[in-house]
Amino acid sequence: MVQDAALEMTLIELISSRICHDLVGPVGAVNAGAELMGEDGVADDEALALMRKSGLEAARRLQLFRLAFGRAGSSVDTGAMRDAAAQTYAAEGKVTLDWPDFPIDPSHGRVVLNMVMLAREALPFGGTISVLRDSGKVSVIGEGKRAALRPEILNVLEKEVSADALDPRNVQAFFLRNLVNRGGGVLSVLQQDGNIALIYG
Repeated sequence: MVQDAALEMTLIELISSRICHDLVGPVGAVNAGAELMGEDGVADDEALALMRKSGLEAARRLQLFRLAFGRAGSSVDTGAMRDAAAQTYAAEGKVTLDWPDFPIDPSHGRVVLNMVMLAREALPFGGTISVLRDSGKVSVIGEGKRAALRPEILNVLEKEVSADALDPRNVQAFFLRNLVNRGGGVLSVLQQDGNIALIYG
């Protein structure tokens, strides 16, 4: 029980660190826009545009994290998850998400969303993420220049690791693996030059 409690605390801390890391940029840009207001040579509409863009980015990321990590993800339909991911990645302008509107068991929605988010991390130069369903399995395919899951992510997805091996960069992979285990499913990972595939079923 003590070990389980320690692991839960580690996960809370690391996921919090991950969320804060991803929000520092857009929130900092909002503050920068506020500081620009009224400065010589800077039009207020420029500063407001920066604040508006950065505020929207922070809101989109928060919604994505809420559905991927929070309890809300276990009670909303996959359409909301698809929309949150599509809006976030469309705003980035580097990744195209092709996630057709097909039914997914609500209990599996968070698994698929976390697969999509890991696929996004595997596309450093952008590309395409496709969500496919075939024979009861859901596949998330990431295609793009130098597409690859980082070794520490792959290690957590494929092996049992201790809490000591976790950090903010690989905690999502651990979270995904535990969602899969709790749902009684199996997660497979395939990689080759230019694409990666996460397969759940």
